[in-house]
Amino acid sequence: MELIDEDVVSDVYAWVVAQRRPSEQDLTRVGREVGCGDEAARAAVAALVERHVLVVGAQGVVAASPEVAIAALVGPRESAHRRAEADLAAERERTVRLRSRLAALKPTYADPLHLERSGGVDVLTDMFAVRALIADLTATCEREIMACQPGGGRPPAALAEALPRDLELLDRGIVLRSLYQHTARFHPATQAYAEEALAAGSQIRTVAEIPGRMIILDRQIAFLPHRDHPAGAIVVREPSILDYLCSAFEQAWSLGSPYRIGPSATRTAATEIRAAILTLMANGLKDEAIAKRLGLSVRACRRHISELLDALDADSRFQAGAIAARSGLLEPVVEQT
Repeated sequence: MELIDEDVVSDVYAWVVAQRRPSEQDLTRVGREVGCGDEAARAAVAALVERHVLVVGAQGVVAASPEVAIAALVGPRESAHRRAEADLAAERERTVRLRSRLAALKPTYADPLHLERSGGVDVLTDMFAVRALIADLTATCEREIMACQPGGGRPPAALAEALPRDLELLDRGIVLRSLYQHTARFHPATQAYAEEALAAGSQIRTVAEIPGRMIILDRQIAFLPHRDHPAGAIVVREPSILDYLCSAFEQAWSLGSPYRIGPSATRTAATEIRAAILTLMANGLKDEAIAKRLGLSVRACRRHISELLDALDADSRFQAGAIAARSGLLEPVVEQT
C-alpha cells in the first residue's frame, strides 16, 4: 500500500478551506496550486474523503471544521507517538534493570580469577577472564587505545577476531594507534588486516624494536603480559605506572614508520631491519637475542647478518659494527619495559 504524505494531505485540506466550497472541477487545480502534483493531490483528496474530512457532492466540496480535521489527521499520529514513547520508556527501564543486575555480578565474577590484587595492579591467570575484561573495557572506551604488538605478525585467527572489533571502535570515533615491528610488514595476514584498518582510519606504525606487548585504554588502564602465565595478564590502573607506559609507547611511536602497503614500503622496512641488526650487533648481542628482539626467526636473522657482512666488506661482526658506527648506520635503541 502506497504511503500518503500527511503534509500534502494537510495542504490540500487548507486549500479547500481557503476556496470556500470549491466545485469538484476546481479540484483539478489543487495539485498545481499546492505544488504537489496531480497524482499526489488526488491521493490526498481520497484520503480526506475516507477520513470524513471532505465531502464531495453536487453542492461542491465541503470541508469539515478544523476541530474535526485535527481529530482525523493529528489524533492518530499523537496516539502513535504516545505508544512509541511508552514502549521506549519501558525498554529503557528494562535496560537499566538489566545493567544493574549484570553490574552486581562483577565482584562474584572477578574475585575468584585474581591470584593477587595489590593497589592499582590486578593479576589475571585465566585467558577467558582476560579476553572478557578486554572486551568489556573496549566496549566502554571513550577516546583512545594504544597497542604494542611485538613479533613478526599476529596469528591470522587473532587478526580475524580483532578486525570487526577495531572497525567498530573506529566507527565510534575512537583513536586507535598500533605499533608493530618491521617484520610484521612481511606477514600476509597482518598486511591484510592493516589494509582494512588503515582504510577505516586506524593509525599503524612499525619500529625495529618495541617496548613490549601492551594495550592501553584511555590512558587509564593497561594490560601487560604475565611472566609466569602466558595466557594471563597484568592489569594496571596505578597512575604513575600508566604514565611510564604511555611515555614508553609515545617514545617508540615517535621513532616508528607509518605502515604503508606496497613494494617500496617493504624495501624500506627491510633496510630498517638491517640497520637495527647492525645496532644490536654493535651492542654485543648474539644472534638469538637479536632475533628475539626484532621478531625474526634465528635463521632469517643469520641470513641478514651474512648479507650485511658481505655488503660492508667486513670479516667479523665486530668489524661490521665499527664500520656501521663510522658510517652513521646505527639506530637508537628502544627501551625495553
